[in-house]
Amino acid sequence: MRGNSFGHLLSISTFGESHGLALGAVVDGCPSCLNLCVDDFHKELDRRRPAQSPVTSGRGETDRVEILSGIFEGQTLGTPIALMVRNVDARSEDYSPDEYRQGHADLVWEQKFGIRDWRGGGRSSGRETVARVLGGVVAQKILGSDVKIVSFTRAVGECVCAELPSSLSREEVDSNVLRCPDSRIAQSIEKKLTEFKKQGNSLGGVVETWIDGIPEGWGEPVFRKLKSQLASAMLGIGGAVGFELGKGFSSSQDEGVAFHASSKNLGGIVGGLSTGERIVFRVAFKPTSTLGKKAQEGRHDPCIVPRVVPVVDAMAALVLAEAKLEKKLNRL
Repeated sequence: MRGNSFGHLLSISTFGESHGLALGAVVDGCPSCLNLCVDDFHKELDRRRPAQSPVTSGRGETDRVEILSGIFEGQTLGTPIALMVRNVDARSEDYSPDEYRQGHADLVWEQKFGIRDWRGGGRSSGRETVARVLGGVVAQKILGSDVKIVSFTRAVGECVCAELPSSLSREEVDSNVLRCPDSRIAQSIEKKLTEFKKQGNSLGGVVETWIDGIPEGWGEPVFRKLKSQLASAMLGIGGAVGFELGKGFSSSQDEGVAFHASSKNLGGIVGGLSTGERIVFRVAFKPTSTLGKKAQEGRHDPCIVPRVVPVVDAMAALVLAEAKLEKKLNRL
């Protein structure tokens, strides 16, 4: 089973199951002498952590990281960084080995491997993304403070964020539990998700990401274009069903003159390489699979979009950090 690692020069391998003892990540390829401490991880882990609002899962995980290797006296050693977060509030009695939940990976997992961890979905659970957030923190240190990655809730169901400022910070995005920068739409989303959670229903949505501070020329043609690496990273997140860069799918209806009139339509990537402009992409997520009585009685998100925002940030950081390292090798 080799699908547990992502990246080449900078790689992350995640481990652990939803209801196992712990989850974690081994990050390899990080340069030495970068300042990195426990508090850096906890800031991002707290953004992803459940049970922080009425419209998220009630699973009460504290998500405290333990640094096992690769960091000494607050600095990276240049060796593999091993990180672990223990599970403290798993409720395995909510699940049955005889049940294959519709829309989940239960059945296909067992068909492939002949065995599965039926407790909370094992590694196919959204709980696995805690490890990706750990890797994203390391990647952001490599990128430095000049690179700004800000993801936010663009849409949930038919509620679409309409009024957007010209710039955003993560603090502004986190100012409401929906992580939607349009406060009016955020209120509508919260009302709808509260109703859906009571009904045992769910909604899908869209996360949009803005990346500033990337110079021109990041990315590797031909098969490792920056856009293809971003798409791979995003579609590897559980529940992701679509990716679009810049104007995306709607550009298929444009004439060339109209489309190329603005470089913003390209989303900051041309020929697979960064242009130095803002990179803009969107990721679509399907409605949560657990429905009905199971959703009403259990601890499930009626929509994963608000909580997946920091995961999208993390995966984008991993792609970009590797692109930065690759660029340094292109021209000696």
